[in-house]
Amino acid sequence: VSSPAVAGCAKKLFVIGGGIEDDVCTNVVQCFDPETDSWNLRANLPIAKNCISAASLNQMIYVCGGLTPNIFCYDPNTDVWMNVAQMDYKVENCGMSVCNSKVFILGGRGTQGDALDTICCFDPEKGICQSPEKMSRPISHHGCVTIHCHNKARSGVLSSGAT
Repeated sequence: VSSPAVAGCAKKLFVIGGGIEDDVCTNVVQCFDPETDSWNLRANLPIAKNCISAASLNQMIYVCGGLTPNIFCYDPNTDVWMNVAQMDYKVENCGMSVCNSKVFILGGRGTQGDALDTICCFDPEKGICQSPEKMSRPISHHGCVTIHCHNKARSGVLSSGAT
């Protein structure tokens, strides 16, 4: 599987969606339990997509990307997916990070294949997306990490093509 979303939640590792062949995506969710050293299948993502991202917050997994505006939420305890919000734009290969109980979706690629400088802040408690200021430069294919609630996008492809 290429370009799936991966997230740790509820002491397990989840591999979500991805590409299985050229132009063929999957919605399969695989779950690894380190306590039993075993993999099992969970409820499928509502749509088959690759180039997606995931982040965990409050025992839930949030997924976006795949050139859709949707933000999906997965509850590992009930094995249920929900479409919880829509962004104002479609994105793939974006970064996701959590800060101050909000999910941040950073950069990625748009429908024309261009790197984006966008930031989407999703508040799960209110169910709304907001777009704060844009990043200083477009970025895609990057990873994000939260350090003391300061989101940092690292690596990836900049709009100039430099890495």
